[in-house]
Amino acid sequence: MDLGKKSVRNLILYLVPILCAGLMNAAEHLPVKISVPANADFLHGGAISSLIIGTVCLHWCLSVRRRFPQKHMRNNVSLFASALILLPVLRAVKSAYLYPGATAARYIWYVYYIPMTFGPLFMVHASLYFGKADDFRISKKWRWTYLPAALLSAGVLTNDLHRLAFRFPDGLEHWENYSHGVLYYLTAGWIVLMMLSVIALAIRSTLNRRLLRTAWLPATVLAAVALYFFLYAYPGDHSSIFQWAFGLNDFFCLGSIALWESFVAARIIVSNNGYPAIFAASSLNAGLADGDFQVRQVSENGVRPQPEELRAAAGGETLMPDGDTLLKTRAVQGGWFYWTEDLSELHRLNEALNDTADYLTEENAMLRISAEIEEGRRRTAEQTALYDRVTESLRPQLDALDELLRDLPEDETGFRAGMQRAGVLIAYAKRRGNLLLLADTNPTVPAGELGLCLEESARALRSAGVACEYRVEADAEVPTAFVCALYELFGKTTERTFGSLRSVSVSLEAPAPDRILFELTLETPAEPLTEAELAELRRMYEDVRIERSDTSVRILTALILET
Repeated sequence: MDLGKKSVRNLILYLVPILCAGLMNAAEHLPVKISVPANADFLHGGAISSLIIGTVCLHWCLSVRRRFPQKHMRNNVSLFASALILLPVLRAVKSAYLYPGATAARYIWYVYYIPMTFGPLFMVHASLYFGKADDFRISKKWRWTYLPAALLSAGVLTNDLHRLAFRFPDGLEHWENYSHGVLYYLTAGWIVLMMLSVIALAIRSTLNRRLLRTAWLPATVLAAVALYFFLYAYPGDHSSIFQWAFGLNDFFCLGSIALWESFVAARIIVSNNGYPAIFAASSLNAGLADGDFQVRQVSENGVRPQPEELRAAAGGETLMPDGDTLLKTRAVQGGWFYWTEDLSELHRLNEALNDTADYLTEENAMLRISAEIEEGRRRTAEQTALYDRVTESLRPQLDALDELLRDLPEDETGFRAGMQRAGVLIAYAKRRGNLLLLADTNPTVPAGELGLCLEESARALRSAGVACEYRVEADAEVPTAFVCALYELFGKTTERTFGSLRSVSVSLEAPAPDRILFELTLETPAEPLTEAELAELRRMYEDVRIERSDTSVRILTALILET
């Protein structure tokens, strides 16, 4: 849970005005009354406390717009927060500017039920996005839920005509003496139904994502809310200082905010509070600097360039003093994002090629050592062919990476998604290149070599929000070509389904000395393999099975080793 210094400070900033508002409300029930000057209705304790609660709701609404990355959830929570803001504002107007028993006060009382009816509905719509991707959209059929909310609100607003929500035994002139009708209970039932739906969706998301360790916090908030409403609805006089301090409308606002924030703290709702820690722990060679080119955030593998180096690379790239590191920058909101590329291997290869060229030139000039020249040519040709095979094998990933880094989106969300995809491509290209080099000299390798490849790719996928698990029996000796093919299958399927991929799991085991079993499961609605690729896979391995469902694809292969 996010309980850092910033969270504690924000909690205190919320609690101080809330406690002040509660004390103002409770003071109205004390024997000693505080008089206010004439013509100063705005100093009425109930009005001030309501405006304080409304300010808290407004601040929370603004923070929601900043903290929640899921667009459609953010919009629904903002609508819900707007409904919460309306309640204390209406109460403030009713308390400060209207005398008890006024007709306008009665209609403001009716209007209370508009935000109380629609607010929980917005909360349900937002809850449907728990654990969903940014591009997820709920079905349009959910729009029909606005109809009962609108009918209930209209029924309460027109209560003077039918008296189905509130009955007035002493007439409208004494409307503050009332009893509840069937429409009131339907409205209350609707609110309870919506809140129970929110709880059910939160429980489902908690179970699906294994968040039981943090579920105690929203459970505690729910228990407190349930206790309050039980005491409120239970017949008899059970008034307490707490109920004096926070009436039904105030507690509806504060309890809803507390419940939603408990979802954030329990990780049921994804917020951007923990992004600096995620960025610091990522495998990117990157960092963030402010507008003055002072480095503020660096990833685990990143470098910390000097401000003048960042300034020289602003909007482009520059070579750092070591001569082997290329520094690139891109403007983001509030500063600069920078990353580095290691050119040492490229320089080494260029130098090696130059040395080889010089060596071959000298050898060609020396006829008396033609045998050595021929051997050098053969060795150079083999290395060049190997590098060409490696480069050609990685050509799709290298082209995709070049296109991605050359045309990164300007917006922060698109830029982050692009860098996450780039990290996945880089991890795959690096490890697959190593495997291809191994395959040139080693016919077999330990299965743990595949585990090392999967580990680096898993880190990149997890930083992109994809759950990734793998299990490899490292003691088994496996043909290098088989490891290369399996890792290529893993990379190809995850790359093809990256935009919709939720999770991926890999298993490699050796149930017998001469039998290797491989299993790849992807949770995605996309198709990871073309028919041609599937046919090629079946030509390579006789025992290949594909199991599909609406949300996942499972690929199983087996290899019989020659003994």
